[in-house]
Amino acid sequence: MIGMAFEANPAWPRITLLTPSLNAERYITEAVATIARQQYPNLEHIVIDGGSLDTTLDILARHPSIVVASQRDKGSHDAMNKGLRLATGDIIGFINSDDLYGPGVLADVAQAFASDTSLDVVVLGTVLFAGASGSELRLVEAHGHFTEQGFWLPELVFGAPGFNGRFFRRRVFEQIGDFDLRYFISADRQFLIRLALARTKSRTLPTFGYYYRQHVASATLNPRHRNRDSISREHLRQALEFARQSSATSGQRSTFLCWHALEGGKLIWRALLSGKPREITATALALFRDDLLWPWRLFRALRMRNQIQALDRTTAAELGATSQVQPL
Repeated sequence: MIGMAFEANPAWPRITLLTPSLNAERYITEAVATIARQQYPNLEHIVIDGGSLDTTLDILARHPSIVVASQRDKGSHDAMNKGLRLATGDIIGFINSDDLYGPGVLADVAQAFASDTSLDVVVLGTVLFAGASGSELRLVEAHGHFTEQGFWLPELVFGAPGFNGRFFRRRVFEQIGDFDLRYFISADRQFLIRLALARTKSRTLPTFGYYYRQHVASATLNPRHRNRDSISREHLRQALEFARQSSATSGQRSTFLCWHALEGGKLIWRALLSGKPREITATALALFRDDLLWPWRLFRALRMRNQIQALDRTTAAELGATSQVQPL
């Protein structure tokens, strides 16, 4: 099927895939293989390595078609910014060193962009899976991102935005800017919110094409929820920053303040479970200082989050029923 599509449309736009990596020897071979299986004819793959000390660079050296830039960086988003300056493709995608693509994804994305030159972003459904190499994949979560062409603001702030399931026209970065390195973990979410506020033209494809791997070493998708307090604190800062923008509408401002209340509520709840009364008091006082109505907004935020989670559960059930999650 993929070969037929290539024959039908020989003018394939150039796609650049960017992969930040650091000591990624355990999974990067699978990531490289899932890209090779795409058989996309006009592809550039750049790995921006942060100075791996394991065998990552040796593995990549076996693939001369991959451009490797290895130097110290300030984290994955700094690496992604560096990769953007090296990229030559008109379409930019990001794939983590521990993740996978579904079959034929790049061809589908390229066709969508080629059919509409005004299109800036193409959005795929994303899957979170668990499973070792060579085993059957176990579905953990699925996110369709089909509402409002994948840029529904409540989903971007209360749900899982699925950044890597999105492909971008190069001009998006020229217009919106790079990833904001003030946010070490969540700069990709902040970038998507900036796109949503800019009303970037996007299109969702009815397919689940990007597979996030859940494992203990992942910074954000680990089953033990490492870094969750750091993530919540970054989200608190983002929420206030967006809510205080003069260009924000009243509806947008309300959504951001509800997000602020939810992330603060998470911090208070975790501190309560950990027996940290001083942290509870400090967080509550900071929330009241920023927004006197935060307790009321928290209840509204919980309703919106529950709505999004219900949509995701429906998506996951449908995905499992149609057997779309299979070993790649």
